[in-house]
Amino acid sequence: MHHIRALLEKEWLELRHERGLIISTLAFPLLLTIIGIVAVVALGRVPDQDTAQLGAVQVDPALAGLPLEQLGQVVVGRQFGLLFLMMPLFIPSVLASYSIVGEKTRRTLEPLLATPLATWELLVAKSLAALLPAVLLTWLAGAIYVGGVALAALSPQVFGLIITPAWLLLLLLCGPLLALLAVALAVLISSRVNDPRSAQQIAGVVVLPILALFFSQLLGLVQVNIAFVLAMALLLLLLNVLTLVLATRLFQREAILTRWT
Repeated sequence: MHHIRALLEKEWLELRHERGLIISTLAFPLLLTIIGIVAVVALGRVPDQDTAQLGAVQVDPALAGLPLEQLGQVVVGRQFGLLFLMMPLFIPSVLASYSIVGEKTRRTLEPLLATPLATWELLVAKSLAALLPAVLLTWLAGAIYVGGVALAALSPQVFGLIITPAWLLLLLLCGPLLALLAVALAVLISSRVNDPRSAQQIAGVVVLPILALFFSQLLGLVQVNIAFVLAMALLLLLLNVLTLVLATRLFQREAILTRWT
């Protein structure tokens, strides 16, 4: 544990000097949160006549009878709530990709691999360095979003339909699991490529299922309830186990030492 803590402190100390990386990491959750709250406010003042025609409205009886302004707030608020799942995918993939590939390009990874530090300690420290900020930023952005929706909602019913127990469980349970999956994929890919941008672009493919969920809810093909969230969490847990095992096996420190020196 001492080695992991020391390496974790080293990772965060190095990240503090990368202002561009920090700004790009913080910009996405900040913009998404602000845009989401502004959209909920705007739909409450300028109702959209097309909102009632969406599939999500047709299949959810809880939305029946809502005034158009409130209906618009609920539909838009729910959709932006789903986009929060992109944060625990985007943030750690950027940080973890930089952590390994960045050290390759600076020629600082090889001395680290030559130390008595165990491979699992190295991977755990680098994973936590990306995982913890991603989860905390996601939860912080979610808390701000909840506060913004509470102020913008036209009625307590609107707030309850946007900030549902299922959405909170999705953010608190599936958020960390998504972040862990993004980290595992970033470690897996970063051990095979030379360029941090390439690693981030490849790891960005994991965002596609979230976009598919976004449009599925919008069209009324999927309802995000507690049963759905628990099933999603179980699937993510299995994917995490498989990906972590594969990443550990493919991260060959001896090969990296000979290939990148």
